[in-house]
Amino acid sequence: MPINLKLKAFTIMELLVSMTLTGVLVVFAFTGYNQIQKLFINYTVQSKFISDYNQLNKALFIISDRAKSIESSGENVITFISDSESVVLDLKEKNILLKFKSHTDTFEIAHKENRFDFMKLNDGTPSTLMNAFECDVFFQSQKLRVSFRKEYDSETILNSTLVLLPPDEQY
Repeated sequence: MPINLKLKAFTIMELLVSMTLTGVLVVFAFTGYNQIQKLFINYTVQSKFISDYNQLNKALFIISDRAKSIESSGENVITFISDSESVVLDLKEKNILLKFKSHTDTFEIAHKENRFDFMKLNDGTPSTLMNAFECDVFFQSQKLRVSFRKEYDSETILNSTLVLLPPDEQY
């Protein structure tokens, strides 16, 4: 009885074709993975910016609402003065700092075009009290605004006016 020992195997051409197709699939998978990684990095950067932007706007709203007065302490420095403490908003070139008594919050937000609006007295001269602040912040090609407004009571306005008087005319 003859034994048929025919072995079944792949030819060299079949192996080369399958290796080529596998290589093409690996290249596509690697390219897709790199694209997903870039999208994730962009998403992370965008998420951090949006978080910083929202937290800064919320903090400015709360701090300006609680402040008794808001004054400019320098070219890019604003001081929020309340009964218990003062908070300083420091506008650096590449970030914005909120300096509290116990800590400093850093917002990695680039800003341009700071606009300060000071309260005007009856004769039209500006006082030391700040009514409003606006600045433009940028993320990639988007332009957003950070701002706050403050309404003062008559006692605060009177006290700020008295400070502007010469020492011999103050009460």
